[in-house]
Parts: sequence; structure tokens; C-alpha cells
Amino acid sequence: MQLLRRQFEIIQEHALKEMPYECCGLLAGVRQPDHKGDYENVVYEIAPCANVLYSGKEHGFEISFSEYIDVEREAASLGYGIVGSYHSHIGSVAVPSNSDIDFAKPGHSMIIISIKNMQPAAVTSWYRREEGGFHQEPIQVIE
Repeated sequence: MQLLRRQFEIIQEHALKEMPYECCGLLAGVRQPDHKGDYENVVYEIAPCANVLYSGKEHGFEISFSEYIDVEREAASLGYGIVGSYHSHIGSVAVPSNSDIDFAKPGHSMIIISIKNMQPAAVTSWYRREEGGFHQEPIQVIE
């Protein structure tokens, strides 16, 4: 997965701003073949979203259907699609939970930022394979 340095910074800033709750957002861009013939997601726009989870926002997130559709429409108007999402984990590792696995669509990347002691501790990205399951993917931050 690729994204611009400023986008990477905005994700971290969003995570810290939403403390003690998990932050969440969507990634818009394109899915393109990489040098190995696999696919990777290239992010051109990020859309911070509201965590509308009714309870348990400290350990979970939910993006409203209407906000997802709005972001998807705006991305399409720019020639992009939704290629993934991001969210924070408060006081835990940057590894997908069971609910994260349920949320991710095949072909999407999921960035998880771990927040410990009010600071970003780790940022990982996980790619949801078409046939199911996740694998960790490298994050290439572009200047």
C-alpha cells in the first residue's frame, strides 16, 4: 500500500484527537498491479469519519452507511474508489480483531494505528485477500 506522508500524519493526528475512543476513516484511491504482478492499493485521498458505534467506542468503531456512501460518491467523482479504511487500537497491538476482519472487504487495505501512553506505538496495514483472510502488507510512505 502506498500513501502520502501528509495522509499518514493526518491518520495519526486523528487517532490522537479522538482519544480515548477509536478513530476511523476511509481510504480512496486505485488498486493497481505491483512489480510482482500482485495488486496493491495506492491511496490518493483519506476521509476521516465519525465513529458512530453506540457503545464500546474505546475498543471498536463503526462508520455509518450514509457517510460511507457519501465518501464513495465523492471518491468516484475524482476517479477513485474506496480501497480501504483506517482505525486506531487503544492500548493494544496493531493487529486486526475479529470485528475488523468482518468489516474489511476483499481487495481492501486496513491501516491500524496502535496508541499506547497517548502516543502512536505502531502502524500496520493488512490486506484482505479475495479468497478470505488477511496478510500484513508494507506501507510505503511517499514524500
